[in-house]
Amino acid sequence: MKRVVLTIVAVFFAAPLLLAQDAAKVAAGKKAFETQKCATCHQVAGQGNKMAPLDGVGKKLTEADIKKWLTDPAAMEAKLPKKPVASMAGYLKTHKLTDADVDGLVAYLMTLK
Repeated sequence: MKRVVLTIVAVFFAAPLLLAQDAAKVAAGKKAFETQKCATCHQVAGQGNKMAPLDGVGKKLTEADIKKWLTDPAAMEAKLPKKPVASMAGYLKTHKLTDADVDGLVAYLMTLK
């Protein structure tokens, strides 16, 4: 019984901290989206290029899929039924993302539901 109470207390006090960390990751991802000029090809909430809209991506793809798009876009493009107009793989050859950028972008894109 004591263990259950301790678990409930731990969850109660840890939840706000986890939410704050997630919010910080989402904010960092939104900043990375802007810094990396993702809107050159992608559109979010009517802002950016209509070529590759991202609204709803958090419902359509898993976190793992989004991360794969950011870390191995050539593999993801190879799965598409037709070649994209602009290659994300080509863009990311010259615009390297840090691990922190990837984590933040995944968190941010998962909010786009």
